[in-house]
Amino acid sequence: MALWRPVPCFRFRLSSSSSLVLFLRNPKPFSTSSCSEGEEECDDDHEEAVSLKQQPVIPPPRSPLVDRFYSVIQDHHRRTLGLNLNLNPSSPSSSAHIPNLSREFSQIAPPSISPSVVAHTIQRFAQLRHGIPWPQTLAFFNWASDHPGFAADADGAATAYCEAVDLLGKVRQFDLAWGLIAAMRVRGIPVGANVFLALVRRYARAGLAAEAVHTFNRMEDYGCVPDSFVFASVIGVLAKKRFAEAAQSFFDGLKHKFLPDVVIYSALIHGWCRVHRIEEAERVFREMKEAGIPPNVYTYSCVIDGLCRSGRIDRGYDVFREMVEVGCAPNAATFNSLMRVHVKADQTEKALQVHNQMKRLSCEADAITYNYLIEAHCRAGNFDNAMKALNQMVAKGCPPNASSFNPLFQSVFKAKDVNGAHRLFSKMKDVGCKPNTVTYNILMRMFSETRSTDMVMKMKRDMDENSCEPNVNTYRILISMFCSMGHWNRAYKFFREMLEEKCLKPALPVYNMVLEQLRKAGQVEKHEELVEKMVKRGFVTRPL
Repeated sequence: MALWRPVPCFRFRLSSSSSLVLFLRNPKPFSTSSCSEGEEECDDDHEEAVSLKQQPVIPPPRSPLVDRFYSVIQDHHRRTLGLNLNLNPSSPSSSAHIPNLSREFSQIAPPSISPSVVAHTIQRFAQLRHGIPWPQTLAFFNWASDHPGFAADADGAATAYCEAVDLLGKVRQFDLAWGLIAAMRVRGIPVGANVFLALVRRYARAGLAAEAVHTFNRMEDYGCVPDSFVFASVIGVLAKKRFAEAAQSFFDGLKHKFLPDVVIYSALIHGWCRVHRIEEAERVFREMKEAGIPPNVYTYSCVIDGLCRSGRIDRGYDVFREMVEVGCAPNAATFNSLMRVHVKADQTEKALQVHNQMKRLSCEADAITYNYLIEAHCRAGNFDNAMKALNQMVAKGCPPNASSFNPLFQSVFKAKDVNGAHRLFSKMKDVGCKPNTVTYNILMRMFSETRSTDMVMKMKRDMDENSCEPNVNTYRILISMFCSMGHWNRAYKFFREMLEEKCLKPALPVYNMVLEQLRKAGQVEKHEELVEKMVKRGFVTRPL
């Protein structure tokens, strides 16, 4: 691999002539994210697998002290939903305190609090998808960082600050995040590249590519000189979040400062494939080869995946043959790209042929391979073969995940086989596989349709106990079930939980369903309260 050459000082801006469209400039902290009505899962895991190696997500370690802080923050969040906590965004390091919450922290804190405890507590909240109590978490961070000796452990304090900056970026409180970075400099805590990369990633996820690049440009203002790793990381983040033009412009503006290598070119190719600009991906592919940089397995896999997704399957197989001819051994991600296109087209036999070729080339199947095999058999209506693929997966020592089981649950749901669902759920637990939101939604929908209210609520409790985040479909199932039973109070409770605690945007039919139940029950005050909450959030307009 070629060496990069870091350069001490430079600036780069997106060209004003770029056709890049930025969106979500005034993002709202509400989400409508969910799977489709059919609960089909996304292919993001596979798309990432064919680009660059992904680091495994390691959950933060659990400790009694972290658990206690987590519980206090969550309890305060539930008690103060909808209230203005009056945090001062102009000086977050000194003013963002909640006095009564600080007193609760002091009651459970040891004489000195470790920065690692603070970092792990913040990580717990960063894992939530919706309803993050960021004001309380920021107040906790500021309370903890004011403890004597907190900054004495410079590395630990820097890690805690990085976690706090990342969390604020996740909830799109970017001014507060920059305030914490400024506080790091004032307190003499080193501001490392990981802090800026956290912000780059959060800006990109918020749809703000120009701000992500500007973050890179500001690094030296804080004494952090960008190196080749940072340069490559920014390109990778922009490409992954479908800002291919921004990534290409960023690369073109600085490639004379850093020596490009296969990782950077692969990221650019992946970015163009993500936005379905396969002609640009092939142009970069040619450019890297002309520059004397041989593509590796990830590069080839990106190109093949992009060609297959754009419908150019024959060209995808041509690139696959080129790959084999030049001696670049395909991996599971390569074959998964070829398999996927046949599975989604209900071409089970062709998908199985790809799997057989994989075995002939002694390429080990991974979880995604088995998941596609299971899905192919389920789509073909062959449940027994799907179960055989699952059992083979387990026997080969490849741990199944929720996506392995969900097509099977869909099959038993379509067959209205409640007993089969129970057996499959037991098997899932036996092999140590955790259900995800889609799994629970399928089961809750099945039990709801069979009027098994107790089982629906058991699934919801199971979700909560396993920290599995519900989505709008989860609440739609719960609210629809209770409305159909005339239980307005429980439907109203779950609607408010969805709206206030989880910060999800309800679908209008669900909203109207709850309003109808409240009118029938004569709950005029609650009816008006709910309308007011929806109007205040901009989800509906007040009826004339």
